[in-house]
Formats: sequence, C-alpha cells, structure tokens
Amino acid sequence: MRLAVFQEQRAEGTRRRLCLTETTDGRPLDIYFDFVGESFPEPFVLDGFVNAVIFYAMGSGQDIRVDGRMTRSALLNLATFQEAWCRWRPGVYKPVRIEPQSLVDDPPRAPPRSIAAFSGGADAIFTALRHAGDPYALDSVLLVHGFDVPTDRPDQFGKLVERVRPFLDHLKLRPRIVRTNIAELRFQDWLDSFLAQLSCCLHSFSHEFRFGLTGGGEPYDALVLPWGQNPCTDYLLSGDGFSIVHDGAAFSRTEKIAAIARDPVATKAIKVCWEAPDLSTNCGVCEKCVRTRLNFKAVGIDNPSCFDGELTPQQIRDIRFSNESQRAGFRSILAYAESHALQGDWLEAMHECLRYDEQGLVGRAVTHLAHGDFRALSAKIRRKLSGSR
Repeated sequence: MRLAVFQEQRAEGTRRRLCLTETTDGRPLDIYFDFVGESFPEPFVLDGFVNAVIFYAMGSGQDIRVDGRMTRSALLNLATFQEAWCRWRPGVYKPVRIEPQSLVDDPPRAPPRSIAAFSGGADAIFTALRHAGDPYALDSVLLVHGFDVPTDRPDQFGKLVERVRPFLDHLKLRPRIVRTNIAELRFQDWLDSFLAQLSCCLHSFSHEFRFGLTGGGEPYDALVLPWGQNPCTDYLLSGDGFSIVHDGAAFSRTEKIAAIARDPVATKAIKVCWEAPDLSTNCGVCEKCVRTRLNFKAVGIDNPSCFDGELTPQQIRDIRFSNESQRAGFRSILAYAESHALQGDWLEAMHECLRYDEQGLVGRAVTHLAHGDFRALSAKIRRKLSGSR
C-alpha cells in the first residue's frame, strides 16, 4: 500500500491528512488530524504517520511505500517493533517491509522539551505531576478528541477540557488539542494499536518538542503482554529527533493515586470513565471507575472528589472483567492492601469478584445464593442462556 501525507492550513488550525491507497482490498483510507489553533510547518519526516498504520499493515500483510522521508532510526525501530508483535500474536500479524522515498540520519531537532499525552486519567495526571519542571521540561499536554470522546460529541469534549483546565493551570501546562477520525475508522485492533496511533499525534509536534511522554498503566513487575502500551515496545515508536517515552512503570497504579491524592486539584480533575452517557464525567460504577475508587480506598480516601456517592461492596462484586489488564489492576490493589495490612469489607468483595471471574457462572450462582440475591442470579442465568454478556 501507498502512504502519503497532505497538509493544509484552515481557519481552525492545521489539518494533516494521512491517505492510504493501493491497498489489497481496494479500500482507500483517508485519516485526518486537525490540530486546533496550531500553525504547523510541513512535516519534515513521516515517522509518526507510519506508526499510525503499522498494525493495519501487519494484520493485512501489506508492505508500505512511503511518499516522503523517514529517519533511519524510525525504520530500524519499526523492524524490531514488528518482531515483538509478530512473536506475541503470530496468528494475527506478520512483518512487512517499509520503503520510504529517502532516509534521514540527522533531522532538525527541537529544544529538549516535552509534550505529554493527556486524557485526564490517573496515569496521565501522575506523569504531568511528576515531570512538570523536571529535566524533561514538560510544558504542554496533548488532548485527543476522537479517542475517549467521539468526534460527534464536541460539547462533551469541551466540558472535559474545562474539567481538567484548573489542574493544567495549576501546573502551568498548555493544553494542545487534536481532533482525529483514526480510531473511529476501526481498521486496526484498538487494544493493540492505541499507543501507536497516539504516537502519530505526538510526533506531529516534533518541530517544537524532543520528547513525547505517555503515562503507562502497569508496573514493571506486573506487566500484561501483549498490550498496546507497554515499556517493551513503546520506545520503538521513536525516531531520530523525537522520542516516545513510556513513563511511570516504576509505580503501581495505587502508588500513583497516593501521589495524586496529596494534591486536591489533581484529585478533582481525574476522569477515567468511558462508559458514562456524558464522557466528560465519571459514572462511578463501571469497572474503570470502581477500580480507581479502590485505588483511592487503598490509600485511605473513601470518597475522592472526582466521584459522586459512595462505593458499596455489591458494586465491587458485580464488576466483570473484559481483559487481563483489568484483572491485573485488581490483583495489584490487593497486593498493595496486603503489604500495608489493610482491612475492610471492600477487600473481601474484591476477592469475591476475582473468584467469580475464575469460577464462572456456577461460582457466581453460589455466591449470589449466599447473599440471598435471587433476582440478580435469575437475571444472570437468563443472559447466559440467551448468549448475551
């Protein structure tokens, strides 16, 4: 397939279009990135744009012909990146060739400053707290409209920006905004490719920054692999002159929350939910919200200001996991609680939740009966028999 990038200056800012043609299925892809309020120079190299579609190429077995320059480091890094992912998912991905028009060994380099990916989540807030004013010289954060908040909900995205603005002002960090349709096109597995797609957005600021920071999820001693964001391969999305930095893997999520909890402005800003009707808020009861509330409980805060209402043991028991990263998050909280000799009915509810997950429908039935919850048991059996979740 053929990859080309076009740029135009619009009233709202700079638009970059990534166009894929000559694909094996004959379907062209037109991906836009609108950098709101920005006036960008033409991209000198296309490293980040190749990152953005590498999983599509590996999944379909299509080599990439790049209409433009790449840095030599990016080309070599992506070869190793592909080796890792093809080893992790041999039945899904296979290595492809990348053929740029030319290679660059010494591209222009921006000053040694940083921009950080920022969603409002706990990992992103911890990274911002950690690096504002340190040697990374973090002074801007990038919010992506089109990832957690779909592009057809501009009002909710605007409310999210206003939600986190007091925290960014608190640290004197400048918000930068990109709106993109890349996730909504759904042409790659999101859980595998989300960091590669995000890296493209960060690379677009390589004329201004030398580092793009991303707050990682799991610590080094409890990595979940394969996962779209991890310290094993994230750095391989770097090129000469611009580096993707996986940040925070020396800390568990609960340890990050402990640091955040010391700052009331940071605590109030946290937005982790992607299931609420209004995606600028936290529903408080989905898996991600409950897990974050449990992180706070583990550090002694029962009702953090980023959530409304109280968390009940039954809400913890009712959580169902959809991937191994979520299970690992629960186990990490329990390990933290054990190491700090914590007690409480919320911990027993967490153990029961994990037992449900391991035992399946029969184990859940026994537990519901033990709690006298016949209505919930009946509903779960009906859903199971009908083939729904």
